[in-house]
Amino acid sequence: MMGILAWTMAVLLLMGNLGYYSKLWMTQRVEGDLWTGPLMPGKRYGLPELGQARVLGSPEKKGDVASEMSQEVKPQEVKPVAPSPEVLAEVVVKEEVKPPVAPPVVLPPEVKVEAKGGLDGGVGSGGFVVQVGNFVLEMGMDSLLARMRENGMDPQIGMKEESIRLNNVQAGPFKKMEEAKVMETVLKSNGYDVEVEETWEGYIISLSRSLLLGFAVHDMEKAQSLGITPLRMVKVEADMPVKNLFLGPYPSKDEARRVSERIAKLGLAVPVIKAWGPNVMGKIIKE
Repeated sequence: MMGILAWTMAVLLLMGNLGYYSKLWMTQRVEGDLWTGPLMPGKRYGLPELGQARVLGSPEKKGDVASEMSQEVKPQEVKPVAPSPEVLAEVVVKEEVKPPVAPPVVLPPEVKVEAKGGLDGGVGSGGFVVQVGNFVLEMGMDSLLARMRENGMDPQIGMKEESIRLNNVQAGPFKKMEEAKVMETVLKSNGYDVEVEETWEGYIISLSRSLLLGFAVHDMEKAQSLGITPLRMVKVEADMPVKNLFLGPYPSKDEARRVSERIAKLGLAVPVIKAWGPNVMGKIIKE
């Protein structure tokens, strides 16, 4: 009886071993495929390649997963929507509306009062002028003109011959002609263009005539350095062209006085009021 029981146990053990090894052999055969059977403890399973993978539970999709993943997602094309006519009309109206432009301010032209005889001082002239200055030499006239124009004035210039007092530097008087001739020779050798003149006092030599006293003093000092004696400086009169700078004419003396006062307060000059008449300021010239 014990022998039968032992044989029975041996057969059962053999059958169990056969079943275990058969399962193990099946696992090795399907090693490359995806395992769908029961889990076996202690068994390490490899993952299939991405191109050979199959999606379980979806037999109808047999495409390549990698190719599906590599497809680019195309952006949806957005078409511009044209604005409605109401919106366009509103934009056009807004562009056309402009703020009102103020009309330009037109100033009335400056009214100048001229004498009846015109600016030449002809027959029938009248009124008053303001003489700002007269110039034999034009030193200072240009700067005065510029300052008057900067202050809104419109000066005029008249020219005429006037008698002017000059500073005359003379050598002499000499009692004898021979003495005067010696001094004349010295002066000519030093560049002077002079000649001996006879007067009631005797003989004289005129060295220079100048309007400015400083120039006359300089000429005397230069002649003294050359040994010219005696020397003197006398006042003589000579007709020379004079430029008169003036404003006007004005119809009344009160108006001329107001203009004269303004010029004095600006520190431009000490003006003089004169009655406007023929050839008062001379011939009008343009600068």
